[in-house]
Amino acid sequence: MRLTGISFLLALLLTVCTAAAQQPEAAPAPFARANVVLVQTTAPSDSVLQILRHYLTERGFLLDSVDAGRGLLTTTVAVPARTMAQQIKIRVCRLSAVWRLTALYTIEGPLNSATGFPAQYAGLEGAPNKTAFRLLEDVARAVPRGSLRYSRSKVRFGALTKLEDALKMPW
Repeated sequence: MRLTGISFLLALLLTVCTAAAQQPEAAPAPFARANVVLVQTTAPSDSVLQILRHYLTERGFLLDSVDAGRGLLTTTVAVPARTMAQQIKIRVCRLSAVWRLTALYTIEGPLNSATGFPAQYAGLEGAPNKTAFRLLEDVARAVPRGSLRYSRSKVRFGALTKLEDALKMPW
C-alpha cells in the first residue's frame, strides 16, 4: 500500500515535469540561443497559411508542403542553393493557440553536399544562424494581427549530422 502511494506520487511528479518540459517558457524578446518564434493571432488558420504561402513564394522560397487541416507549412532547401531563401527550410505549425515557427539553414560542402543547422538567436548579427533567425522573425511578422514571443526547443542534430537526416528530425 505504501509503495503504491509512492509510485503514484512519482508518476504524478514525472507527468508534471514532462508537461513543463514540453511547454517551454516564452519571452517577449529574443534571448540567447532562442530558436523558436511563437505567434499568437486571432486570424483564421486558413488565412494565416494563405498569407504565409504568398509571403514566402514572393521572396523566393520553395514550398515543400502545405496542409491546411493540420495547420502545417514547410519550405524546402536546394543543394546547391542559388539564393538565401533556398538555403533555409522553414516549418510553420499551428499548436492549440499559437503558431510555431522554426528554421534550419544549410551550409554547402564539397560534392553537392550540405549540412543543416538550426536557426537561432546567437552570435554576431551577420552570423549564419542569427541571419536565418532574423529571416524567420520576418516571416513571423507577416502573420496578420500577430504578436511574437520567443522560445527554445531542443535540437537533436549537430554539425556532423547529414542534411538528409537533419531534415527528417523534429526541430
